[in-house]
Amino acid sequence: MSLLSSWNEKVLGLGPASRRLYFGAQTPKSNSVLLAYAAALLDDARSGESAAAGAQPTAPTLRQTLGDLLDDLKNTPEDLKSFVSEFTEKQPKILPGDTLTPHERVARHIRFEKADRVAVAPQLGFHIAHAGGIPVREFMTRGVKAARAARRAWDLYGGFDMLPYAFPAGYLFPFVPDSHTRFWNRWVLPDGDELPKLEEIPLLAGLQDVLDSGIMPLARTEGGHLLRELAGMSVQVALYAALTARLFPRPDLYYPYATAIINHPADLLSFWMGFEPFMMACATEPARMREACEAMAPGLVEAGSISARLMGSKNVLYGVSRVSGSYISRKMFDDLFAGTFKMQIEMLHAQGYTIAYHLDNNYDAMLDFFLELPRHSGFMHLDQTDLFKAKKVLHGHLCLMGNLHPGLAATGAPVAVEAACERLIKEVGAGGGFILSNACETPKNMPPDNLRAMKRAVDRWGWV
Repeated sequence: MSLLSSWNEKVLGLGPASRRLYFGAQTPKSNSVLLAYAAALLDDARSGESAAAGAQPTAPTLRQTLGDLLDDLKNTPEDLKSFVSEFTEKQPKILPGDTLTPHERVARHIRFEKADRVAVAPQLGFHIAHAGGIPVREFMTRGVKAARAARRAWDLYGGFDMLPYAFPAGYLFPFVPDSHTRFWNRWVLPDGDELPKLEEIPLLAGLQDVLDSGIMPLARTEGGHLLRELAGMSVQVALYAALTARLFPRPDLYYPYATAIINHPADLLSFWMGFEPFMMACATEPARMREACEAMAPGLVEAGSISARLMGSKNVLYGVSRVSGSYISRKMFDDLFAGTFKMQIEMLHAQGYTIAYHLDNNYDAMLDFFLELPRHSGFMHLDQTDLFKAKKVLHGHLCLMGNLHPGLAATGAPVAVEAACERLIKEVGAGGGFILSNACETPKNMPPDNLRAMKRAVDRWGWV
């Protein structure tokens, strides 16, 4: 084994499972997964076959970036005062009666230990752009503006139990094949304040292709365009990280939602095949579907956890949406996907990770399955799942997070939001193990008064 290959495995965790994920039964050009991956991307860029006609640049120009930095300099004196104040703070108070740090509070809920109150941690997502006063396009592409918007949003609400780290540069991240990277999916980025859109254009002809050749043949550089965009956006990511470190100097006092993303293989296959062909394959090729998922699963854990390993973090997001009861029966879930689900979670748990189970859509029919997963292994962020039913099945086993309805959050009156939160707090929060949040993430257009109503509800009814 070469020195670089050894470093890949020992530092990044990339070993035989990653090699199989990317290259299937093929022999890559290098024993190093990273070098072989880079060589495959360069081959695609040189071929020009996937070039996008008239592709427009995503990354800001040098002039725009310098302008952002110069405009932001006026904030430096106030930033330094805030930095000193917050860096020396030993116990931030999200609500006046807090006796624990946000990190301590969430950690106790995950372990079902007594906390001072219900945790409140709406995942702000693209709402940061709205609350921070910038268009979505700038939030996605301009690191300085995105970091400043995150701080403005934080100050607008007085903070939560998790920090609003949400610069969505991951849509361009090339190595991890999740549903948010342009290297494996076609994203339509906004021109102004619209949300980005994912076009599900089928890339994968059949499941056997993944087993034979891995997923590298599906990766695309748009004739090298995306590689150039990656270089430009890497600068924006660095600027965002540097300014965020100054604006939020004590992240250790807040609970991190996640620092890495791992998907269930079925989610990716459904994107790459197209949803209808994917569902047809589930019905007509169940053994092949199960085999493909089992082949991909360990490599997705290895590759997906790279960012957490590099940051020294033990918090990962496990994202699943396409194997929910919204689309498939419980029998199909058990026959095709439950084993892979357990395999990936047990791998992560054995490595000491705390897992944010990000479960989009409805898992009512699968709730007892989660009793088979490691106890206190993380928190279940539920979207359309009945949170009250989940409490009856899972209380004491897995912490629950969620799930204010997005329609109510975006268009309801503050009094109605507060009433919905009151019920969640009193019924789901009783006995601990609950984090009040939105379903999936905060609607971009959620009125600030409705987010304040969530905190007000916790302050009124959330104390132990």
